[in-house]
Amino acid sequence: MDPLSIGYIGCAAFVALIFLRVPIAYGMAIVGTIGLFFIYGFATVFKFVPVEIYSHTSSFTLSALPLFLLMGYLAFYADLSTDSYDAAKAWFGKVPGGLAVATVYACAIFGACSGSSLAECAVFSKISVPEMIKNGYNRKLSLGVVAAAGGLDVLIPPSILMVVYGVMTETSVGQLLIAGILPGVLYACVFAVAIALFCWLKPEYAPQIEGLDTSWRAKWMAIKNLWAVAALFGLVLGAIYTGWSTPDEAAAVGVVGSVLLLVFRGKFAWSTLKSATVDSAKASAMIFLLLGAASVFSAFLSVTGVISNLTQWVTQMGLPFWGLMAALIVLYLVLGCFLDAISMMVLTIPLVAPLIVAHGQSLVWFGVFISMMMVIGAVTPPLGLNCYVMKAAMGDEVELNEIFAGCIPFVGLMLIIAIILAAFPSISLWLPNLMAASK
Repeated sequence: MDPLSIGYIGCAAFVALIFLRVPIAYGMAIVGTIGLFFIYGFATVFKFVPVEIYSHTSSFTLSALPLFLLMGYLAFYADLSTDSYDAAKAWFGKVPGGLAVATVYACAIFGACSGSSLAECAVFSKISVPEMIKNGYNRKLSLGVVAAAGGLDVLIPPSILMVVYGVMTETSVGQLLIAGILPGVLYACVFAVAIALFCWLKPEYAPQIEGLDTSWRAKWMAIKNLWAVAALFGLVLGAIYTGWSTPDEAAAVGVVGSVLLLVFRGKFAWSTLKSATVDSAKASAMIFLLLGAASVFSAFLSVTGVISNLTQWVTQMGLPFWGLMAALIVLYLVLGCFLDAISMMVLTIPLVAPLIVAHGQSLVWFGVFISMMMVIGAVTPPLGLNCYVMKAAMGDEVELNEIFAGCIPFVGLMLIIAIILAAFPSISLWLPNLMAASK
């Protein structure tokens, strides 16, 4: 049997394993290893697979991943999430849907200290949702805004997905992280304006709150309380932007900064440090397992000619660039219903990245676009992980179908943002280009 046939049989076998509920990482490793065995034989595969996994997971750039996760957990224990929400309430509490708008901006602010949308959803489901519901906000609106706004963590640096994408495509992680800033601001502003407009038209969804202090004194006091968030964000992103440190080194500095904040605020405890470290290690282990398995599966697709064959097929179709982007949007909407973000990325990047390069487009811009599509997948049923995390955090207080129903209107807003980012690459590339020019 020729290698290409083996490759397509392997792809079919992998799809079958997914439907049989085999974990993505195990499915990729099993199919990739067995497929390579049929091509090269046992002796070669026995040596090749461990080396391949090690070479793709021992990259020094990946050290930023567990460090950014740890920084986010430590920032949560230092109450930076509460500071973010209090500041957003003081500034936006009196606009229509003020608490929901405040939640969006609080997620954006806290996103500067965290790298995981799942962690952000868990945090704000405990902080924002109870307060909105207590003040008479519509339950679905309260739940949907947290699940959807949690995706801001994916765009606003530091972002775990950006690090994974950068390693997979050999793109500058520093430029990718910087590229997410303006799209993140766009994301937050589109959400805030849409929520305020909707609640102005439908005030019964978000009653005005009495007794909320939104005076200028309260606003500036709230801004002062954000010094810790600003310091941590400036420390990490400033070092990357100016070129004083690599993303890996900046992540380490961010962890040290988070620990110092815990000490300064009197919240440091060995139990806290242990909890943050264990949670970060668990999340990192899952991501590294996926990356290692994906490297074996990608090697299998490459040596069998599946990647080059599909790339050539799509290229010869003569699809214009917008046709390709429309097809990718549909593809990621479908995949997002069944796969988590990192699984989608590691499965599709080897196939899609060559097409983007063939069209002469920037992989930095595409990293932002694909991250936006990953955000949509995180809130669409049946696998929307942001919604499951919120359900786990809130327990019997909410039903899972309520959270998914609340997310539906926001999926439309996310698609609009994704189309804007696709149509105007300069939104993503302006800051990275300035960064490159300043060096």
